[in-house]
Amino acid sequence: MQQASTVMLVLALDFGGTKLAAGLVDPAGGIVLDTARGPSPPEAVAGYAAMRDLARTLLVRASVAPQACGISFGGPVAADQRTVRRSMHVRGWEAAPLAAMIERDLELPCAIANDGDAAALAEQRHGAGRGAASLIYLTVSTGIGGGIVLDQRIHRGVRAMAGEIGHQVLDPVGPPCACGGNGCLEALASGPAIARAAAMPDVQAVVAAVQAADPQATAVWERAINWLAIGIVNAANLLNPDCVVLGGGVTNAGAIFFDPLRTAVAARCLDPELRLLPAALGAHVGLVGAALVAPAVY
Repeated sequence: MQQASTVMLVLALDFGGTKLAAGLVDPAGGIVLDTARGPSPPEAVAGYAAMRDLARTLLVRASVAPQACGISFGGPVAADQRTVRRSMHVRGWEAAPLAAMIERDLELPCAIANDGDAAALAEQRHGAGRGAASLIYLTVSTGIGGGIVLDQRIHRGVRAMAGEIGHQVLDPVGPPCACGGNGCLEALASGPAIARAAAMPDVQAVVAAVQAADPQATAVWERAINWLAIGIVNAANLLNPDCVVLGGGVTNAGAIFFDPLRTAVAARCLDPELRLLPAALGAHVGLVGAALVAPAVY
């Protein structure tokens, strides 16, 4: 086990749409010292109980007691950084006082961030965007999440709704989105959206078909990449960040994802020096981000 670079240790909790992760993290170094993971139940009550159990498992075996708890949550979070607005993928999280629940059950001061915001900060401090004063982060996976860092701080907006890049409306008569709208970037270019358009079981099957030069899969893939490029350009032309960092399962396709995306973005973006970078923190991005938004850290 690695040694923490500072005295401070944080309990980090990552509530995803399909997975739960808890970790003990050194936020100064971005080092994940221990983890416990499990599937995310489809209901909030069961999901909270499962996460609480993961956290308690870590606390029992921790050699140093954590001083705070930070949460990365897969859905909109209120500006107070204590209340969940909703989850896009798990039922029952509406207006849940999640920080207070954790403080009651685990006796640690707690703060929450949207998962896109937390990941953006993690990549800016310890990942692909290290050294950049500003960046946009996108995760292209089950959904399309986003986060914005400006002047080395998360830009949340007045009511903490900034950074929802996946919910730009690009095609008003397009497919329905989990947010209740139509034609959002998420509904056009997320992993499930790509798989549905190709009539395949998952996006990995689509990637394999593209690599085998299947014409139908290739057309679907190219269309999704084009929508994603438009969404990135819209955000970049508005904010002019140092770079755009992309993570999530769809980006694991590698060159067949990044090469055409860079070409399509360069053809439209006003800033010719904008860099598109693969995320560097992998499966730990949510835990590192959660630790960075904990009380007394952020």
